Amino acid sequence: MGKYAAEVRRVALHLMEAILEGLGLGKEYLNEKFHEGSQLLSVNCYPKASQSATSIGLAPHSDYGFLTILLTSCQGLEVVDPSTNIWKRVQQLPHALHVHIGDHMEVLSNGRMKTVLHRALLNSEEARISIASIHGFALHEKVTCAKELVDEENPPRYKESSFSDFLDHLTANMDNKHRNFLESLRM
Repeated sequence: MGKYAAEVRRVALHLMEAILEGLGLGKEYLNEKFHEGSQLLSVNCYPKASQSATSIGLAPHSDYGFLTILLTSCQGLEVVDPSTNIWKRVQQLPHALHVHIGDHMEVLSNGRMKTVLHRALLNSEEARISIASIHGFALHEKVTCAKELVDEENPPRYKESSFSDFLDHLTANMDNKHRNFLESLRM
């Protein structure tokens, strides 16, 4: 698991460089903060579902960080199409990694890149295992809209936040009334 974590972190840092370059920020943009940032591994085991029901294994959500790299053992991942609000099953390719844009990437890009709303369904054919590697800044390091992507036509769309702020949001909203962290950051 340690070797996997190190390799997926290396992949995440390379992807971040490519994304930042694509945004016009340069691949070295905030390089030190990304290299000193956090990585959270979440291993989930979803039981086999009965044939008669479509059961949710993990409720709809987006991930707080910049990128999530997901490895899954079988079908069960769905993403919502933002233009139609319809859930679509993600094709399971053997040995492939899924890469999700997280809330903090949407904030940093000032809305140019959108977070991925996703959920996990239970699989009727087999139990499902997933390993999510979520990559972000250090616990208290604030993420803001990149000043290079802000101007009169594109004012900042989000307040600054950190992983610590995300954890505070979860604690304050245990009743699930304001579950979406990203919505709490919109200006």
